[in-house]
Amino acid sequence: MKSSNPSGVSRRTLAKAGIFGAASAPLLAACGNDGGGGADKGDGELDFWWWGSDPRHEYTQKIVDAFLAKNDGITIKPSPNEFDAYWDALNVSVSGGNAPDVLQQDERYLRDYADKNALLALDDIGIDLSNVDEAAIKAGQLDGETYGIATGLNSLCLMVNPVLLEASGVAMPDDKTWTWADFQQFIVDITNGGDAIGNSGISFNNESLFNVFARQKGESLYTPEGKLGFSDATMNEWWQMVVDLRDAGAIPEPSKIVEAYAAGQDQAPLATGTGVTEFYWTNQVGAIQKVLGGELVLLRIPGESAGAQPGMYLKSAMFWSIARSTSDQAAAAKLVDFLLNDDASIDLMLGDRGLPSNTAQRDRVLPMLPPDQALAADFIAALTPDLVEGPPVPPVGAGGVADVMLGLYETLLFDSTSVEETTAGFIEQTNAAIGS
Repeated sequence: MKSSNPSGVSRRTLAKAGIFGAASAPLLAACGNDGGGGADKGDGELDFWWWGSDPRHEYTQKIVDAFLAKNDGITIKPSPNEFDAYWDALNVSVSGGNAPDVLQQDERYLRDYADKNALLALDDIGIDLSNVDEAAIKAGQLDGETYGIATGLNSLCLMVNPVLLEASGVAMPDDKTWTWADFQQFIVDITNGGDAIGNSGISFNNESLFNVFARQKGESLYTPEGKLGFSDATMNEWWQMVVDLRDAGAIPEPSKIVEAYAAGQDQAPLATGTGVTEFYWTNQVGAIQKVLGGELVLLRIPGESAGAQPGMYLKSAMFWSIARSTSDQAAAAKLVDFLLNDDASIDLMLGDRGLPSNTAQRDRVLPMLPPDQALAADFIAALTPDLVEGPPVPPVGAGGVADVMLGLYETLLFDSTSVEETTAGFIEQTNAAIGS
């Protein structure tokens, strides 16, 4: 779960305290600064920030070393961080006029930073985009200018433990035709037929998953104008499904869901072998399989063929961005170009930051992918022809919405709010967060 949370507030911390909704993430306080972080640095000196796990830190440092070996006169100060701390540190850095030259970005925050003039437009600064997937470029564009270039693409999916599924006596569904009603019956039957819970219930608070549900009805979490784009009835249906699953015992009791969320991805039911299914992003499958010690099956989100349109989409796993205040635009552009296009970079990165957005590199490294990344690649390749255009870039303030939904999810689970009250609370708090 951690890797899909771009909020500046640690949702894991809130969950440990049993107060998912105690506070929303503070809205971005960043501001543009022409002098900025580059004021005290000379030409060719770059601060490079990213988040991730220890393995990502290790191979990214190797990418930095390979870049420096090919680019005399440039020095790089790498600043790796863990996910939750990254956003707090970045907010402080940009607000103080000390933005890193090159940085990872996330779709929920891209507009926040771009609208406050903290990011440089990347269209004509020497970065070769000729082989970059058109959808990956569009995902980072605002008002016709590119403020983030996708590192790679991934997708939401339902991960299933086939061993536990077989033990429950339930058959694997046809994920090209199944509905949300089929999914509900599926996890009810799993729980009733075996010793593991059908679904761990820790992803129904994920606004990206709800967005798939809304898109299947021809709606969307956000409109291109930055407003909410779904009906009350659609969100009521979503929350009612959660209540029905809780009452049927297909997901754990509320306190167990809170504990599982607090424990983090590696200790959540799917990874520990106590849960049979859970919704995650495709690039998370390797880490979960490693902890589990077994293989998982990736299924499409239910309801893709039953609604007004497919709801699933390819998400930019993350973006490369450059600060508008960079002390050396040319050097920063060279680094981003290297990250996107150089064989040495892609050979080390492979699919960890999503399937490479450079399509030529993607084709080149497919045979080199480890089994978990190959599993995700095959899933995305099969899915892509059936997709429609993805959702718009989220509005300013969207970074706090994850915590809004998480907090309301807890109140619903514990019957502190009704379905209708939960929906009304989400709409009110989200409109406040995005200034709508």
